[in-house]
Amino acid sequence: MIASLFSGGKDSIFSIYYALNQGLEVKYLITVKAKEDSMYWHYQNIEWTKLQAEAMGIPLVEIPNEDSLKIILEKMKREREIFGLLSGVVYSDFQRDYLIKVCKEVGLKLITPLWMKNPIKLLEKIVECKIHAIIVFVAAEGLNQEWLGVEINREVINKLIEKNKKYGISICGEGGEYETFVYDAPFFNKRIEIREMEKIWMKDRGLLKIKSAELTSK
Repeated sequence: MIASLFSGGKDSIFSIYYALNQGLEVKYLITVKAKEDSMYWHYQNIEWTKLQAEAMGIPLVEIPNEDSLKIILEKMKREREIFGLLSGVVYSDFQRDYLIKVCKEVGLKLITPLWMKNPIKLLEKIVECKIHAIIVFVAAEGLNQEWLGVEINREVINKLIEKNKKYGISICGEGGEYETFVYDAPFFNKRIEIREMEKIWMKDRGLLKIKSAELTSK
């Protein structure tokens, strides 16, 4: 059994999908309720991970900051509930090194199935697996407010490839160029219906704030 770091975005959802298909049991989801200046954690629409966890049927543990991560992992390991920690990190050495350090101190195995994957193939696989993710945050040259609310699909992947060639942005958004929210996936028991949202533009970046959402039958 393992615990998974969980932001609600495409990479954390896809890493869980991969782990489940490998026969691993995801015992807990761990969401870090990070501040907006966090260097480690996705924070946009983080309050809706509760609804995603309910859709998956996996218990969610919320912690206030990264300092609490080691404490909760030690507790889970001490109670013999988990042997490893799952992360959807793709290219960030900074984040991966931090997680390696924490897991080593606690005595857990760090599992990073997406590490160093080709970004184009990764996005294509996410689309192929029917993981439905919309863009909820942009902060890069070439990504304006029209990108907010756009669902990741093959056409959007091609546009991201073009933006990468022109502006050098990460195709999979690993540098914080954009963040996503997953409203449905193959292992969700229910899908998330977003009822109300608001676009907020702040000079060179924008947020699609989810204001109302609920679970619906698939």
